[in-house]
Amino acid sequence: MNAHHKLKLDKKFILTVTGSDHPEIITTITEILHRFKGSMEVSRFSRVKDHFSGLFAVSLNSMYFKPFMACLESLESTKLRFEFHSTEHCQASYPFDPENITFDISIWGIKNQATSLELLRILSRNHLRVDSIETNTMPNSQGYKLLLRVSTDHVIDVEMIEGDLQALAEDEGFYLSMLDEEEGIKEAI
Repeated sequence: MNAHHKLKLDKKFILTVTGSDHPEIITTITEILHRFKGSMEVSRFSRVKDHFSGLFAVSLNSMYFKPFMACLESLESTKLRFEFHSTEHCQASYPFDPENITFDISIWGIKNQATSLELLRILSRNHLRVDSIETNTMPNSQGYKLLLRVSTDHVIDVEMIEGDLQALAEDEGFYLSMLDEEEGIKEAI
């Protein structure tokens, strides 16, 4: 009789990875995590030129934590560094709680950094965390485009946030759309 039982993933931590970009780094981390029967809950990473930076929320059975750590640390070099951070003192619901409300905000036509900063201030005042930002220059010097993924575990007033964003968009002459994962387009401003 072949009995398979699922291991309890009772150790949750944040793994940060920094260094020179390598096309297989995500695959390598995932394979090592799979070898130790762990789970990657959330990942955020970016590549800029030849530099890689990643943040991974990982769940693992506590008996595999030290061997997993040792395996990754054996890959460290002057070009690649791993750090492990406990989630014990982190906000309990992030990033493991699927009850977070997540929005994608697409913005185009922003002409200056001051406007971008004011936009980020509005999000922060309304308890929206910026999980990722993608910036692209628009053709013909029409400013640039931002794609933001924001989330919160607070109760928020969507209409108030939309009002703040609409006022800024009208004052500064840019456009945006705000979508949430469940309802689709919330507002096109």
